[in-house]
Amino acid sequence: MVTQKQIAEMAGVSFATVSRALTHSAKVRPDTLQRIRSAMQALGVNNCDDFFLGRSTLSKMVLVIVGDIATEFFANIVIGISDVLSAQGYSMVLCNSRYDSKVEMERLQSAQDCGYAGIIMITAMETHELVTFLQSAAIPIVLVNRYIRTLDIDVVRIDNYRGGYMAAQYLLEKGHRHIAHLAGPRNSAAPQDRLRGFADAMKDNSIPFTAGDICYGDLSRESGKDFAQWLEGRDYTAAYIDNNYMAAGAVHQLQKMGCSVPKDISIICFDDSPLVNENGLNLTTISCDPQEMGQATAETLLKRMADPLGRRLKMIFSPQLNLRGSVAPRK
Repeated sequence: MVTQKQIAEMAGVSFATVSRALTHSAKVRPDTLQRIRSAMQALGVNNCDDFFLGRSTLSKMVLVIVGDIATEFFANIVIGISDVLSAQGYSMVLCNSRYDSKVEMERLQSAQDCGYAGIIMITAMETHELVTFLQSAAIPIVLVNRYIRTLDIDVVRIDNYRGGYMAAQYLLEKGHRHIAHLAGPRNSAAPQDRLRGFADAMKDNSIPFTAGDICYGDLSRESGKDFAQWLEGRDYTAAYIDNNYMAAGAVHQLQKMGCSVPKDISIICFDDSPLVNENGLNLTTISCDPQEMGQATAETLLKRMADPLGRRLKMIFSPQLNLRGSVAPRK
């Protein structure tokens, strides 16, 4: 397969210029377009006019990277993205990265080299390599449910700080004062913001909350089980957990250990899915509508394609508290 890098070298232009020409993300001078067309023909691309007219298969492809497609919240974001892109004639290529930053980088580079129309990252793992790529990328990219503080880039996300604050405030209103937190990965902005919001609410209410009250997990059930075992012998009356997979794992393990939720310990977590009532868990959660987030993400990407030099788009969804039965008042 001929890559944009090869075309750029053959035409004597920059990679970014080739990307703009093939994705129609900005105007390119006619003489430069002709050099690119000639280079493509010299490299054996017989249907190069289809690229310039936006009819090529690749020019209608959008790469969507997700850490774990089995996670219902992420799956529903993907459904929302697909609905909007399909209606506009775009096809979606899905990469299930398993939170592997190396896999993310390989697929990002491949999508750019091959002339995809755009990229959506649902679970970007912040690394030096990713930041460097995003700083110089010649392809429209939208981040979902994550953001990178050092970059001005299109983002669609939930207000994670506010969600963390709401979780703490609700537990405090129920009389809890000794609360543990199971956070997500340290190199992800969403768990960082959720923790920061939670900690600020505790501070604003003059309730002690230190690093010793925090555990870190990888968003899996196993992390939740490990957290439940960590809780054993400690006098916490409540726990705030970063996602529903870890919460489900924690509750099941607590039950195996003879601990009742919420009689012995109250649980509140982020994300809403059928998991929250698995085997009668009935978890209280903080969440927003993932399909609506997915639709907004696809619309944001389409706007960026149409206006590559316009101001960056930031869409922040307000979280909502879903009251169920996993939090009990503390007398």
